[in-house]
Amino acid sequence: MQNITVADSAHPQHKDITLLSVKGFIDTNTAPEFEKTFQKVLADNKFNLIIDLREVNYISSAGWGIFVGEIRRIRSQKGNLFLVGMSPEVTEAYELLEFETILKSFPNVELAVQKGFGKSKTGKTSEKSKVESVAVEKSQMEKSFESQGAGIRVEQPQVNQESAKKKNWLARLFSWKLF
Repeated sequence: MQNITVADSAHPQHKDITLLSVKGFIDTNTAPEFEKTFQKVLADNKFNLIIDLREVNYISSAGWGIFVGEIRRIRSQKGNLFLVGMSPEVTEAYELLEFETILKSFPNVELAVQKGFGKSKTGKTSEKSKVESVAVEKSQMEKSFESQGAGIRVEQPQVNQESAKKKNWLARLFSWKLF
């Protein structure tokens, strides 16, 4: 009895983006089938990935491990992986495990293409995305310079130690930097 189907295809307008559409559930028994297709896509040097989970109602730790285990490799190849269309049950696990700090999710494929990869519907990189990216980088640089300035006192927000420990549990779990 097969409880999963996985299909890979190129995005219709953006051939450099690969869609993996999954149906069923990803657990210890079905994860190898999903991983086989996932690894085939990576072996074909396709590193801009959108995983469509609209028809997935459950992902076990085996499934989450596949995503997290390959994100470093994908990003080292200047790619990225986005999850789309998660059901409430899958979203609950995603948020409980705090994977939003590692993997971005979007409600649908088009938002992942536009906001995640910064591409417009016409197939070109969105100018708005370029501007937003530059603005974020500039803001981060300004904060860095401000904190290094002589005689300038930068107050750091008070961090609840328990909250900080909770947010960094995944980072402590892995000894390497994911991004």
